[in-house]
Amino acid sequence: MTHDSLELPDYHDKSRLGEERIMIASTATYEVTWEKLPDDFVLDDEPVDNINQPSLAAALTQSLEIAGKLPANALTTTNYGICATLNGKIAVKAPDWGYVPSIRVPREEVKRSYTPTLQGDIPAIVMEFLCDTEGGEYSNKPTYPPG
Repeated sequence: MTHDSLELPDYHDKSRLGEERIMIASTATYEVTWEKLPDDFVLDDEPVDNINQPSLAAALTQSLEIAGKLPANALTTTNYGICATLNGKIAVKAPDWGYVPSIRVPREEVKRSYTPTLQGDIPAIVMEFLCDTEGGEYSNKPTYPPG
């Protein structure tokens, strides 16, 4: 397990109707640890919202392979759970596609989930393919779990 501290600005809108808008930033500190998921942790197995997503992800991976830019120890992910522990709570996000330059564990250990720094590099690229349904594929919210 490794630890990182992360400070992110937390923006609060202090405006009132008819008044000048003022944004005040405060800093929140998060403790990020990289721990393997418990064996009994259930990963979501819902189908993706965007029917084009699997072919887009496959095209990205295949392009890297054809160009000779995908080393044997690199990992491309499609809806893999990228895992971290944030302030003591497990957080798992599954981007539509990701590229990890190097893993340090056997591939059998990263079948459906991946824990950066514990199992290899932090993903260099993560992508979320947007769909035309409002809120259908990605949401941003300030509460746990982050999203």
